[in-house]
Amino acid sequence: MRLEKYLVECGVASRRKIKKAILEGRVTLNGNVEYNDGTEVEWGIDSITFDGIIPKRKELKYYILYKVAGYITAMSDEHRKTVVELLPSYVDRSSVFPVGRLDKDTEGLLLFTSDGNLSYTMSHPDKEMEKTYYVELAREISSDNILALESGVILDTGYAALPGKVEYISPKSINLTITEGKYHQVKKMLKAVQNRVTYLKRIQFGNLTLGDMQPGEIREILREDIQI
Repeated sequence: MRLEKYLVECGVASRRKIKKAILEGRVTLNGNVEYNDGTEVEWGIDSITFDGIIPKRKELKYYILYKVAGYITAMSDEHRKTVVELLPSYVDRSSVFPVGRLDKDTEGLLLFTSDGNLSYTMSHPDKEMEKTYYVELAREISSDNILALESGVILDTGYAALPGKVEYISPKSINLTITEGKYHQVKKMLKAVQNRVTYLKRIQFGNLTLGDMQPGEIREILREDIQI
């Protein structure tokens, strides 16, 4: 595997910081400084150091959290509650991090992992990972509104959102599936059709779903459970 991927799986730093460290000559391969992050290496055969320390492959963990409203998606904050506070004591908070984000007042599925490579892949725009939200609205949604959402709307920032998929539930509720993750995107998409979100919950991320999970509940899953 690539040297960069090797170090990501050891959890020594983020992908960006690892690339920078390699360029700065802080990584050695079999006793020599290695400046190419794409150099092929093998577990158990090559000797690698990062800042003079031999990193070990970490045990990768994967958790689905049913986020409740009132918590920001961040690892730490001086003044606001973070999703890390929702993790039970048996989860190593120093090794896992959320994949993507949910707004403070949004509930639903949030994936935590220690797998930096997976996080990068699932968050990359080219992957177009589907995210489905249950949305409750202030006003009734019309067939023209649904057609607009499925054709692509212009957000108040001027950005042209990609077409979404709408599942009609009731006059004031829908499931909306998108493949992007712009700031407040679902709310801005509904604003573009002269409506307002009153309640928002992410119910699916890729192939992962909340199932029968309850608010605040966490469930450990396996890497094989995640399809990319």
